[in-house]
Amino acid sequence: MTRPGAVVPRYPVEVRVRADLGELPVLRAMAETVALLGGFTLDDAADVKLAVDEVCSALIGDALPGADLSCRLHSTAGALRVRAWTDTASNRHPDERGFVWHVLRAITDAIDVTREPLAEGGFRTRVEFVRSRGGDA
Repeated sequence: MTRPGAVVPRYPVEVRVRADLGELPVLRAMAETVALLGGFTLDDAADVKLAVDEVCSALIGDALPGADLSCRLHSTAGALRVRAWTDTASNRHPDERGFVWHVLRAITDAIDVTREPLAEGGFRTRVEFVRSRGGDA
């Protein structure tokens, strides 16, 4: 159920920034704004913002020099779908037993990481997650 007065965008919102930790405030602000406009509660929007922060921090930490980081958010009537991607140096998988991955699993409904080798070396790494409205995660 959408909160009265909520504006649910009918199209995705996407931003591309340098893969640099200094850009995280832009990505966090965008995630929080899209979540709030989509009818998420303040607590749910904070979870979305935290998830975007953790995902993008991990991607930035392994990004190739000079790479861009893209983040796409699509709010629907029941959920927010987030996809972040960049070109990374390694094909290492996240430590699914680690604290950060545990937190991400707790605040999202689903999360997935994919990698594709790049012809010039490195990998296109994508992280996608879904967060349902109403704290169903």
